[in-house]
Amino acid sequence: MNNQKGNILISLLLIIIVLSILSIGVYKLSYSAGRQAQFSRDNSQAYYLAKAGAELMIENIEGIIEKMEGSNEKDFEIEFPNEGKAVITLDCEYDNRKITINSTGVVNGSKGFESRNSIQAKLRFDSIYGEVSIFGVDVSGVIYMFNENFENPKKIDIKDSGGNEIRISDPRSFAWDRDDTLVLVGGESGKGNNKDETLIYKLSNNEGISIKTGGNGFRYLTYSEDNNKFYAISTNNDKINYLDDYIKWKDIHKPTVGFKIEKLAQGNNAIVGISRNKDSKVAYFIDGTEGWKNKTINGFEMEGVYSGIAYGKKEDENRGRFVIVGNEKHNTYPIFIFSENGYDWQKGMQKNTMSGINYELKDVIWTGKIFVAIGNSGTIYRSVNGKDWYVFDRQNIIKGEGASATHWFNYSKVSGYGDYIVAYSNTQGGRLVSTDGGVTWIEKGPMKYGDNEINLIDLIVINKGRGERDFTNPTIHWSK
Repeated sequence: MNNQKGNILISLLLIIIVLSILSIGVYKLSYSAGRQAQFSRDNSQAYYLAKAGAELMIENIEGIIEKMEGSNEKDFEIEFPNEGKAVITLDCEYDNRKITINSTGVVNGSKGFESRNSIQAKLRFDSIYGEVSIFGVDVSGVIYMFNENFENPKKIDIKDSGGNEIRISDPRSFAWDRDDTLVLVGGESGKGNNKDETLIYKLSNNEGISIKTGGNGFRYLTYSEDNNKFYAISTNNDKINYLDDYIKWKDIHKPTVGFKIEKLAQGNNAIVGISRNKDSKVAYFIDGTEGWKNKTINGFEMEGVYSGIAYGKKEDENRGRFVIVGNEKHNTYPIFIFSENGYDWQKGMQKNTMSGINYELKDVIWTGKIFVAIGNSGTIYRSVNGKDWYVFDRQNIIKGEGASATHWFNYSKVSGYGDYIVAYSNTQGGRLVSTDGGVTWIEKGPMKYGDNEINLIDLIVINKGRGERDFTNPTIHWSK
């Protein structure tokens, strides 16, 4: 009898122990789940605090920058009562036109189980400008400014700080930094000391600077928004150069042997070059790697002569795209190819047809909104992504003064900013103008200055104005 009572007691004790262990386990699981849920909530709250802090900085950025000028203060804290705080650091570049905001949200900072989450906002401020203007340079180095209708040419006498006129004797290529600086480079002219010249023109004060580098000048110039740099190709040794601090050229790269780059574009930490003499090939350089490489492009409707290259990136996208246009090797059918990294290329798609024959493409640009490609016999294409291309039926081109009712010009140069786009025929003097992003086009014939017909080497669309920063509408790129 006593043995039975002892066995029952032992069994009860075992049951109690098991139940206690289970209770502790359930408690720990419940506590852990609760803490995990709390951590997730705190982490999310920290993220929203980080973004709220960054947004407050953006809303008040003009006043913050004014207070920062002349001070080394870059770190800020914003308290959110009963919620936490945002710890913020500002990094300013290019005369405060490019600002990076790093914001970290902090929750339970003084309670021993702190939660943090961060966000980054990159801001770029455009400048306040007046109406759109077109600049062109002729074979003798005379610079003209045209009105928005690509008419009424006026000679622009650009002088340095000493009042001396600056004239590029053998002009080749324009580029604009979408701010206050317009650059024109020249190549070898063979006229005494006037072999290599660069004109740096400040739009806000109408003053120029002339640079001589001691070489044989440059044959092509482009501006990179990604790196905020002007890049040029030397006529002497094919080296790629960049304009350091807007006052001195420095050579950085020389492409592969035998590939004479004629045009180039920079973006996504890469430089890509093309040459009409290298069918189906590109040369590219990737930051952080050694030397240039060549790439042969294979694929149906991708192989041929490459005539134009551009890089473009939308405001709400992390990465942009390189676009190359041209024509197939043995016919005039247009080619479109695109790439993000400069070496993996895909075929662009023509989404509609044009009445008549497809003609070869000569040039392409990114306007900040769309890619536009132009070519022979009034050929115009547009694309918002570099992949899908829509041709403008040349029958719908509105004919202006000096334009034939039945024929179209062979266009070789295109430039644009936003919705305003112009194209030009170097061989025939024809002009194309669109003020609505390529929805409608007007074609005009050659124009004169006095009794002489103007023969432009290059042209560029800009907004010429005060050059002041516009803090009301920054371009914002968010990232974790």
